[in-house]
Amino acid sequence: MADSIEIHKLSEIPEIKWKKPTVVIGFPGTGLVGSVAASQLVDVLGLEFIGYITSAAFAPLAAIHDYKPLPPARIHYSAKYNVVVILSEMSIPINSSMELADKLFHFSKTLDAGLIISLGGISLKEEQDAVYVVSSDQKLVKNIVSKKLAKPIREGATTGVTGLLLSKGMLEGFPVLSILAEASQDYLDPHAAGNALKVLSSLLGVQINTTSLEKDAKELAETLKETMIKSKTPKKTGSSDTGMYG
Repeated sequence: MADSIEIHKLSEIPEIKWKKPTVVIGFPGTGLVGSVAASQLVDVLGLEFIGYITSAAFAPLAAIHDYKPLPPARIHYSAKYNVVVILSEMSIPINSSMELADKLFHFSKTLDAGLIISLGGISLKEEQDAVYVVSSDQKLVKNIVSKKLAKPIREGATTGVTGLLLSKGMLEGFPVLSILAEASQDYLDPHAAGNALKVLSSLLGVQINTTSLEKDAKELAETLKETMIKSKTPKKTGSSDTGMYG
């Protein structure tokens, strides 16, 4: 297939001995929460750039950070925190959602990952700073709720790559968790990204001062907005941006 998705590892990266890492995924969606939160996690923890994702279906662009041009869909890793972060700064074409979800799921299993966590935004308009969770592993949800880190979602639907990963996790008995922070549908919401990171930091056992990140997150969100605009090429219709309704 001409539009086939491929996951590449940087040739200069030595062989990594995986120890059941947590795989964190952040793609564009409501309030750009997923992309902003994942990018902040990479910056704060100093994760190493180890790979990238390509497809002929993706928009032809490069993301520029600290003067360096980078692939917009990247993979980062930290042995210290035992975490892999997969993020995208461009909109994923809806027709690529199924293949991308399959590739990410398979990639995570090749790493012998212990858990896949997807970060995103949601607009239920019930509580301003609320964070919600849904998972293929109900024990994980009960543990999170018991610690009052987030609220469970009983009924609804989640779309895009996240929805496909959740379904695949349920069918194959693999733990996939979606963290969804209440966010605005109308504007970039770095505050919501911070709320999602609070829950994630608790799960990873990592201290992240989200308050000090607010200013940086706003600047990053503006950069992501520009990248998103450029990634929405006329020939591609639809987007796999994660959405949720309930």
